[in-house]
Amino acid sequence: MRGNESKYSFEDEKAYYSKRWPTQAEPYEHLKDYVAAWLPEAPSLISGKSVLDIGAGEATYTRMLAETYSPHRIVACELFPERMLQAARENAAENLHFVAGSCFALPFADRSFDAVFGSLVLSQLPDLDRVIDEIDRVLTSGGCFIGIEPNPYNAIVLYRFLMGEHSKNQYLLSRSDLGRFAAKGFDVDIRYFYGRFPKLHSKFLTTCIGVLAKKAVG
Repeated sequence: MRGNESKYSFEDEKAYYSKRWPTQAEPYEHLKDYVAAWLPEAPSLISGKSVLDIGAGEATYTRMLAETYSPHRIVACELFPERMLQAARENAAENLHFVAGSCFALPFADRSFDAVFGSLVLSQLPDLDRVIDEIDRVLTSGGCFIGIEPNPYNAIVLYRFLMGEHSKNQYLLSRSDLGRFAAKGFDVDIRYFYGRFPKLHSKFLTTCIGVLAKKAVG
Protein backbone atom coordinates (compact mmCIF):
# COMPACT_ATOMS: atom_id res chain seq x y z
CA MET A 1 0.00 0.00 0.00
CA ARG A 2 1.28 3.46 -0.87
CA GLY A 3 -1.79 5.62 -0.48
CA ASN A 4 -0.62 7.70 2.48
CA GLU A 5 3.12 7.53 1.95
CA SER A 6 3.38 8.67 -1.66
CA LYS A 7 2.19 11.60 -3.71
CA TYR A 8 1.06 11.60 -7.30
CA SER A 9 3.50 12.97 -9.88
CA PHE A 10 2.05 14.52 -13.03
CA GLU A 11 5.54 14.61 -14.55
CA ASP A 12 6.08 10.86 -14.05
CA GLU A 13 2.67 10.07 -15.53
CA LYS A 14 3.25 12.18 -18.62
CA ALA A 15 6.77 10.80 -19.09
CA TYR A 16 5.32 7.28 -19.22
CA TYR A 17 2.27 7.82 -21.43
CA SER A 18 3.77 10.35 -23.85
CA LYS A 19 6.04 7.61 -25.19
CA ARG A 20 3.09 6.06 -26.97
CA TRP A 21 0.27 8.47 -27.80
CA PRO A 22 -2.24 6.39 -29.83
CA THR A 23 -2.34 6.84 -33.58
CA GLN A 24 -5.72 5.16 -34.04
CA ALA A 25 -8.76 4.29 -31.97
CA GLU A 26 -8.20 1.09 -30.00
CA PRO A 27 -10.52 -1.97 -30.24
CA TYR A 28 -12.89 -2.51 -27.35
CA GLU A 29 -15.22 -5.44 -28.12
CA HIS A 30 -13.15 -7.84 -25.99
CA LEU A 31 -13.76 -5.72 -22.90
CA LYS A 32 -17.38 -6.85 -22.64
CA ASP A 33 -16.19 -10.07 -21.00
CA TYR A 34 -14.31 -8.13 -18.32
CA VAL A 35 -17.52 -6.54 -17.07
CA ALA A 36 -19.86 -9.50 -17.60
CA ALA A 37 -17.49 -11.83 -15.69
CA TRP A 38 -18.05 -10.10 -12.36
CA LEU A 39 -20.88 -7.58 -12.62
CA PRO A 40 -24.16 -9.22 -13.67
CA GLU A 41 -26.04 -6.16 -12.37
CA ALA A 42 -24.25 -3.88 -14.87
CA PRO A 43 -27.39 -3.19 -16.96
CA SER A 44 -29.31 -1.88 -13.94
CA LEU A 45 -26.35 0.25 -12.85
CA ILE A 46 -25.51 1.73 -16.26
CA SER A 47 -28.42 1.52 -18.71
CA GLY A 48 -30.25 4.83 -18.99
CA LYS A 49 -27.96 6.40 -16.40
CA SER A 50 -25.45 9.22 -16.42
CA VAL A 51 -21.97 7.67 -16.22
CA LEU A 52 -18.45 9.07 -15.81
CA ASP A 53 -15.36 7.09 -16.84
CA ILE A 54 -12.37 8.47 -14.91
CA GLY A 55 -8.83 7.98 -16.14
CA ALA A 56 -10.43 6.87 -19.39
CA GLY A 57 -7.17 6.58 -21.33
CA GLU A 58 -7.94 5.70 -24.94
CA ALA A 59 -11.66 5.55 -24.00
CA THR A 60 -11.89 1.86 -24.85
CA TYR A 61 -14.09 1.01 -21.88
CA THR A 62 -16.09 4.19 -22.38
CA ARG A 63 -16.93 3.24 -25.95
CA MET A 64 -17.78 -0.34 -24.96
CA LEU A 65 -20.07 0.79 -22.15
CA ALA A 66 -21.78 3.30 -24.43
CA GLU A 67 -22.49 0.62 -27.02
CA THR A 68 -23.30 -2.33 -24.75
CA TYR A 69 -25.34 -0.78 -21.94
CA SER A 70 -26.89 2.32 -23.56
CA PRO A 71 -26.37 4.86 -20.78
CA HIS A 72 -28.27 8.12 -21.13
CA ARG A 73 -24.91 9.91 -21.10
CA ILE A 74 -21.35 8.71 -20.63
CA VAL A 75 -18.30 10.95 -20.34
CA ALA A 76 -14.69 9.88 -20.85
CA CYS A 77 -12.51 11.99 -18.54
CA GLU A 78 -8.75 11.70 -19.06
CA LEU A 79 -5.82 13.78 -17.84
CA PHE A 80 -4.06 13.70 -21.21
CA PRO A 81 -6.37 14.58 -24.13
CA GLU A 82 -3.82 13.07 -26.53
CA ARG A 83 -4.86 9.62 -25.30
CA MET A 84 -8.52 10.19 -26.21
CA LEU A 85 -8.01 12.09 -29.47
CA GLN A 86 -8.32 9.21 -31.92
CA ALA A 87 -11.38 7.76 -30.20
CA ALA A 88 -13.03 11.19 -30.16
CA ARG A 89 -12.37 11.63 -33.89
CA GLU A 90 -14.03 8.32 -34.72
CA ASN A 91 -16.90 8.63 -32.26
CA ALA A 92 -20.41 8.59 -33.70
CA ALA A 93 -22.36 7.92 -30.50
CA GLU A 94 -24.48 10.87 -29.44
CA ASN A 95 -24.44 9.82 -25.78
CA LEU A 96 -20.62 9.67 -25.57
CA HIS A 97 -18.59 12.76 -24.68
CA PHE A 98 -14.92 13.51 -24.01
CA VAL A 99 -13.54 15.87 -21.36
CA ALA A 100 -9.94 16.49 -20.27
CA GLY A 101 -9.56 16.60 -16.50
CA SER A 102 -7.83 15.32 -13.39
CA CYS A 103 -9.22 12.70 -11.00
CA PHE A 104 -8.10 14.94 -8.15
CA ALA A 105 -10.31 17.83 -9.32
CA LEU A 106 -13.01 16.45 -11.59
CA PRO A 107 -14.41 19.24 -13.81
CA PHE A 108 -18.05 18.45 -13.04
CA ALA A 109 -20.71 19.78 -10.70
CA ASP A 110 -21.72 18.01 -7.49
CA ARG A 111 -24.03 15.01 -7.96
CA SER A 112 -23.65 14.98 -11.75
CA PHE A 113 -23.46 11.21 -12.27
CA ASP A 114 -25.33 8.05 -11.26
CA ALA A 115 -22.20 5.92 -11.70
CA VAL A 116 -18.46 6.47 -11.88
CA PHE A 117 -16.40 3.83 -13.70
CA GLY A 118 -12.64 3.34 -13.61
CA SER A 119 -10.41 0.64 -15.08
CA LEU A 120 -6.80 0.29 -13.86
CA VAL A 121 -7.03 3.82 -12.48
CA LEU A 122 -7.02 3.73 -8.68
CA SER A 123 -3.75 1.76 -8.63
CA GLN A 124 -2.06 4.69 -10.39
CA LEU A 125 -3.33 7.31 -7.94
CA PRO A 126 -1.41 7.08 -4.66
CA ASP A 127 -3.34 10.02 -3.14
CA LEU A 128 -6.40 7.80 -3.01
CA ASP A 129 -8.39 9.68 -0.38
CA ARG A 130 -8.50 12.77 -2.59
CA VAL A 131 -9.80 10.73 -5.50
CA ILE A 132 -12.50 9.03 -3.42
CA ASP A 133 -13.62 12.44 -2.17
CA GLU A 134 -14.04 13.58 -5.77
CA ILE A 135 -15.91 10.40 -6.73
CA ASP A 136 -18.19 10.92 -3.75
CA ARG A 137 -18.77 14.55 -4.70
CA VAL A 138 -19.86 13.94 -8.30
CA LEU A 139 -22.03 10.91 -7.51
CA THR A 140 -25.74 11.27 -6.94
CA SER A 141 -27.32 9.95 -3.74
CA GLY A 142 -27.32 6.16 -3.99
CA GLY A 143 -24.88 6.23 -6.91
CA CYS A 144 -21.97 3.82 -7.29
CA PHE A 145 -18.34 3.46 -8.23
CA ILE A 146 -17.53 0.53 -10.54
CA GLY A 147 -13.84 -0.32 -10.76
CA ILE A 148 -11.51 -2.92 -12.23
CA GLU A 149 -7.98 -3.26 -10.85
CA PRO A 150 -5.08 -5.76 -11.02
CA ASN A 151 -5.29 -8.50 -8.40
CA PRO A 152 -2.13 -8.18 -6.25
CA TYR A 153 -2.57 -11.73 -4.89
CA ASN A 154 -2.04 -13.25 -8.34
CA ALA A 155 1.54 -14.36 -9.08
CA ILE A 156 1.45 -13.23 -12.71
CA VAL A 157 0.19 -9.77 -11.78
CA LEU A 158 2.86 -9.48 -9.09
CA TYR A 159 5.60 -10.56 -11.52
CA ARG A 160 4.48 -8.05 -14.16
CA PHE A 161 4.43 -5.28 -11.59
CA LEU A 162 7.92 -6.10 -10.29
CA MET A 163 9.57 -6.80 -13.66
CA GLY A 164 7.53 -4.85 -16.22
CA GLU A 165 7.45 -1.22 -17.26
CA HIS A 166 4.80 1.02 -15.74
CA SER A 167 4.23 4.53 -14.48
CA LYS A 168 6.18 5.41 -11.34
CA ASN A 169 2.87 6.38 -9.77
CA GLN A 170 1.57 2.80 -9.99
CA TYR A 171 1.35 0.61 -6.90
CA LEU A 172 -0.33 -2.66 -5.95
CA LEU A 173 -3.79 -1.76 -4.70
CA SER A 174 -4.78 -3.82 -1.65
CA ARG A 175 -8.08 -4.56 0.11
CA SER A 176 -6.91 -2.12 2.76
CA ASP A 177 -6.65 0.64 0.16
CA LEU A 178 -10.11 -0.15 -1.16
CA GLY A 179 -11.40 -0.05 2.40
CA ARG A 180 -11.09 3.70 2.20
CA PHE A 181 -14.36 3.72 0.29
CA ALA A 182 -16.01 2.22 3.37
CA ALA A 183 -14.38 4.88 5.54
CA LYS A 184 -16.12 7.47 3.35
CA GLY A 185 -19.49 5.82 3.90
CA PHE A 186 -19.67 3.57 0.83
CA ASP A 187 -20.93 -0.02 0.92
CA VAL A 188 -18.02 -1.90 -0.70
CA ASP A 189 -18.15 -5.26 -2.47
CA ILE A 190 -14.85 -6.68 -3.79
CA ARG A 191 -14.96 -9.54 -6.30
CA TYR A 192 -12.09 -11.54 -7.81
CA PHE A 193 -12.44 -12.50 -11.48
CA TYR A 194 -10.71 -13.43 -14.73
CA GLY A 195 -12.34 -12.19 -17.92
CA ARG A 196 -11.37 -15.26 -19.95
CA PHE A 197 -12.78 -17.68 -17.38
CA PRO A 198 -15.92 -16.03 -15.96
CA LYS A 199 -16.68 -18.89 -13.55
CA LEU A 200 -13.32 -18.52 -11.84
CA HIS A 201 -13.36 -16.37 -8.69
CA SER A 202 -10.34 -17.58 -6.76
CA LYS A 203 -8.41 -14.92 -4.86
CA PHE A 204 -5.10 -16.31 -6.10
CA LEU A 205 -5.92 -17.61 -9.59
CA THR A 206 -7.77 -14.59 -10.96
CA THR A 207 -6.01 -11.58 -12.46
CA CYS A 208 -8.49 -8.81 -11.64
CA ILE A 209 -10.41 -7.27 -8.77
CA GLY A 210 -13.87 -5.88 -9.37
CA VAL A 211 -14.90 -3.09 -7.03
CA LEU A 212 -18.52 -2.08 -6.52
CA ALA A 213 -18.80 0.76 -4.01
CA LYS A 214 -22.33 2.07 -3.45
CA LYS A 215 -22.90 5.52 -1.98
CA ALA A 216 -25.47 5.79 0.77
CA VAL A 217 -28.86 7.27 -0.03
CA GLY A 218 -29.43 10.67 1.50
